[in-house]
Amino acid sequence: MDHRTIPAKITRPTPGDSFPRTRLFKQLDRSRRRPVVWLMGPPGAGKTVLASDYLARRRLTTLWYQVDGSDSDIATLFHYLTLAARVAAPRSRRPLPRFTAGRSVDLERYARAFFSELYARLKPPFVVVFDNYQDVPADCALHEVLRLAIDTLPADGQFLVISRNEPPANLARARLHGAVTVLDESDLKLTLTEAHGIARRQLRGRCPRERVAALHDL
Repeated sequence: MDHRTIPAKITRPTPGDSFPRTRLFKQLDRSRRRPVVWLMGPPGAGKTVLASDYLARRRLTTLWYQVDGSDSDIATLFHYLTLAARVAAPRSRRPLPRFTAGRSVDLERYARAFFSELYARLKPPFVVVFDNYQDVPADCALHEVLRLAIDTLPADGQFLVISRNEPPANLARARLHGAVTVLDESDLKLTLTEAHGIARRQLRGRCPRERVAALHDL
């Protein structure tokens, strides 16, 4: 797929010249054996930048998916996931199972077959990212699709979900069994050391340490 025609919905944001949050990178490294990492925090907490920067620095195969209201339509969800697979694995020519209205009756069987085929074409280790997951309505079938996608993951794959909210109720069992690592606002909050590092990077040392400390306290 020509990079000029790739929808923003399936394009990984570029971290730019962001400050490397090595403290959180190490936490994400330790979580690599878990099927799911759930990045949770308020707007502006740096969730998306952290995820994008980490995946770029670790050079992990990445399928990035921007969740929005259109994903309430499961056909739309699988359509864009198919496009995302072409971006993440451009050399694979075999088509993924196509979603049709008749298959909506047996969503579990279709979803398991779809994700098994999808994972088989992603170079390991790989990460599938669902960004802005808080936009999924409570009664949306996407929650069940996510559970099935996680159940189908091979050992060298992982889901990284970015959200302002807690994981949905249907992932409670996975959390109970330690399959989900949650990094929340307390983890994402800048430390004073990180604040000094950002000031040095962005202001070239022109901001006194006392002023950085005062800003951090605020």
